[in-house]
Amino acid sequence: MPSRKPAAASGALSLHFKKFLQQGRGIASLAPSSRKLAIAACRGILPHRPQTIVELGAGLGPITAHAAQRMHPDSRLIAIERDPDFAAYTRRVVPCAEVIVGDAGDIAILLAERQVTQVDLVINGLPTPSLPEPVKRKIFEWMANLPDTVLISQLTVMPWVYLPMYRHLFDRVHFDLVLANVPPGGVYHCNGLRPEYAAWL
Repeated sequence: MPSRKPAAASGALSLHFKKFLQQGRGIASLAPSSRKLAIAACRGILPHRPQTIVELGAGLGPITAHAAQRMHPDSRLIAIERDPDFAAYTRRVVPCAEVIVGDAGDIAILLAERQVTQVDLVINGLPTPSLPEPVKRKIFEWMANLPDTVLISQLTVMPWVYLPMYRHLFDRVHFDLVLANVPPGGVYHCNGLRPEYAAWL
């Protein structure tokens, strides 16, 4: 007999597709991130050193789950998700993560409320080029205050299309292509947000 997907996985796919139909462009992709995309997104996680990891746009938590598996036991994983249903699901499947229901544009406030003073890695699952301008501006204003050593890993489902933009935004950009995703995608790993970043958003 053909194998069946676990009920949890089937439920996640159904919920994601339902939200995609309801919200359209408000959901970044037709399906949750694949395991291979999650692996690429978590490149900056160091299993042998505690880190503070911030994920923007956790969705149903496939990247959150992989981050939790890979990170050091003393690391802190904070996932921001605007949709309460997605957040509740991720909180249930990744109990060690601090899943916050909130807008990514309020990231500076959300972290300050939780006494987070240092961030080592940002995993951004939001479609940055198509975000509303006020949200995008506030996220990048927060990023501008992070040290240049902080790795910002930006997911995309449009490989290479925005590579010139990210090269204008950051001093250093490395792109990981992930064909085994629906749709094919990748991750821009970026360091050193440039002072003139606002002109290229």
